[in-house]
This record gives sequence, structure tokens and C-alpha cells, in this order.
Amino acid sequence: MIKDLSFNNIMENDEVEVEEEIVEETPELPEETVVERQTESLEDRKARLERQLSQTNKKLGIEPESIEVQPIKKSDGIGYGEKAFLVANGIKGEETKLVQEAMKRTGESLEQILENPYFQAKLKETRDLAMTADATPKGSRSNSIPTDSVEYWSAKPIEDVPQEMRRAVVNHRLKKEESKGKFYN
Repeated sequence: MIKDLSFNNIMENDEVEVEEEIVEETPELPEETVVERQTESLEDRKARLERQLSQTNKKLGIEPESIEVQPIKKSDGIGYGEKAFLVANGIKGEETKLVQEAMKRTGESLEQILENPYFQAKLKETRDLAMTADATPKGSRSNSIPTDSVEYWSAKPIEDVPQEMRRAVVNHRLKKEESKGKFYN
């Protein structure tokens, strides 16, 4: 028996049989049977991509370029990191050369050198000599003015003055002449 299910017919006959859809629920899988997707490690992915690249290059007739990897050479000098470490420990300037020499001579690391009592004694001796040299006036014994001052060279003829000090000496002489008192009749 075929029923006419047109819109008009439905409106006339308020009673319509509605078929219910039966949806069967899918049984859930137990937790043990759930398969986890395995992830590829970075090394495996790199190797796979390199193989694909070599196969593609082979099909295209491109020969792979051989890349020569240069080994990293250890520099003879002290790098920026080591210099920063030395400055943090109070070693600057010429004292870094002393550290370099000790590292070459003994073959110890930077930390071991700084903890070495013999190196500490040598460093103290070098610092004491530098302080003594800075404290000693540079000049002749008969004159109390040091030979590296402008006052010393302003009394000398300009030809005897070292080239790097001539400008300072001339400026000093001009200031001295301007500050002199002028007498009039």
C-alpha cells in the first residue's frame, strides 16, 4: 500500500505515520585498543627528507655538490667570553697577556689558572711594578718638572719639542703671554 505523502495530502490528513529512524550506536572501543599515532623524531624526519631530495635530484640528473665541512679551529687568543670572565675577575689590559702565557705554558683551563697560587703571585708582582712605575715622576732629577709635561717643554725652543706636544706647547705659550700684565708710560 502506497501512501500519498504530498504536502496537500498531509494537510488534509493530520494523521501521518512517522517512521522513526533507528540509529545504532557504535560500540566504543576499549582503551587498550586505541592506537596512538607514532611521531617521527627530528633526526628521522631529516634522514627521510634527505633521501627524498637525493631521489629527486637523481631523477632530474642533478649531481649533489660535495660540501666540505671545515673543522672548527681553536683560536690561539682569548675570545670575548673569556675576556668578559677575566674582566669580571678584575683582570684587564696587559694582564690578559699574562693569563694567555700561563695557559699556553701549563695547558690548564682559565678557571684553574686564576685559582693557581703561583699565577696569583705573578699577577700581584706585575700589578705592584705597574703601580710603582705610575707613581714615579718622569723627569730629570735636577728639575722637579717631569719631562712629559707642557711646562717643561714651553721653556725649550720649539724645534726641540716633540712633534706630538708642539700644539699644546704653543697654546700654553699664548695663554702665558696673554696673562702677563702690560705696563704703559
